Amino acid sequence: MHLRSEEGGRRERKVRVEFGAVSVPLPILEEIDKLIEELGYWPSRSSFVREACLEKLQYERERLKKLKGG
Repeated sequence: MHLRSEEGGRRERKVRVEFGAVSVPLPILEEIDKLIEELGYWPSRSSFVREACLEKLQYERERLKKLKGG
């Protein structure tokens, strides 16, 4: 399926990704909400958590690589 960009050009529709739910303690969500409000960088809790998870995955992969000697 093709979509039109704001500039009028064609772009391909991205592959659909399935999502799952996780539980996060309310005090952590409250801290996330404070950061979102103070910094205004993330549009939602979900975007903050997604970015945090990606950063954590990258960090742990690098750490594992170092532990394996690579």
